[in-house]
Amino acid sequence: MKTSDTDAAVRALKPSTTTAVGDDTWAHLADDIVTTSEAPHASPTAAAGAEPVGSGGTPRTRFRPARPRLALAGAFSLLIVGVVAATVVRSPGQDQPRALSFTDTGSSVIVRVVDPSADPKRYNAEFKSMGLKVKVNAVPVSPPSVGKFVGYSFPNEQSKLRLLEPGEKCSGTLNASDPGCQEGVEVPKNFVGWAEIDFGRAAKKGELYHHFSSNIDDPGEILAGVKFRGLTIAQVKPVLAAHGLTIESYHAAGTRPETGPIGTPPDSWYVHDATSYIAGEVQLDVAETK
Repeated sequence: MKTSDTDAAVRALKPSTTTAVGDDTWAHLADDIVTTSEAPHASPTAAAGAEPVGSGGTPRTRFRPARPRLALAGAFSLLIVGVVAATVVRSPGQDQPRALSFTDTGSSVIVRVVDPSADPKRYNAEFKSMGLKVKVNAVPVSPPSVGKFVGYSFPNEQSKLRLLEPGEKCSGTLNASDPGCQEGVEVPKNFVGWAEIDFGRAAKKGELYHHFSSNIDDPGEILAGVKFRGLTIAQVKPVLAAHGLTIESYHAAGTRPETGPIGTPPDSWYVHDATSYIAGEVQLDVAETK
């Protein structure tokens, strides 16, 4: 069954995971149910059929007390809350929240990541349950790309997907700050064949990044906000160590990567740039002068 982004919004409210009701609440509910409201005075009612006749031949008016009126307003509201809570917590298939949400737009299906920490096997299972041949692969990435779709492959144009940024094509008033409108993918209704999506996970030390930012000091990257350009190698070494980085190789500043590394230069040389292709390691572009 397709679920809308409303599901994600409800999950964001973090409903209670228990349906237990305290003794005080039960007592209050019982009082509400049995409470009656007294009539201010007895009201005459005409009985159906023949009426008893008085001594003067005039039908007697028969009085009966108003029926007790149950004060159910409060109790009814409480019961509704209880039913809703039980539905949210106990409905079949909701023992584990969904990792993805699916929204039908008419011409396509918008798939959003609701739980970025979920095992990709859950993503695959939910895509399969929707009848979509989409496989999610977890790949090692640099820090800013963890928990994001970073790429995909497909055999032909009819299997083409489109990755969505947070806030893009959100339902209603949802935006990039809402849990229900984060990373996503748009699957066209005429989708055929298969597709594979790369989903970023935290890289283990020594793993080659499948995706990384242009600069090692970009927002979210390992050296974000850290000054290292223009410093000597001797000055940069402790900075790198403080961030859990080791120097993998040195390269002559201004040369192309395919030129290859150089031998270990003196610590008095200057660092012009740094790049990390492997988790925990950096390559330094250096020169004798600034």
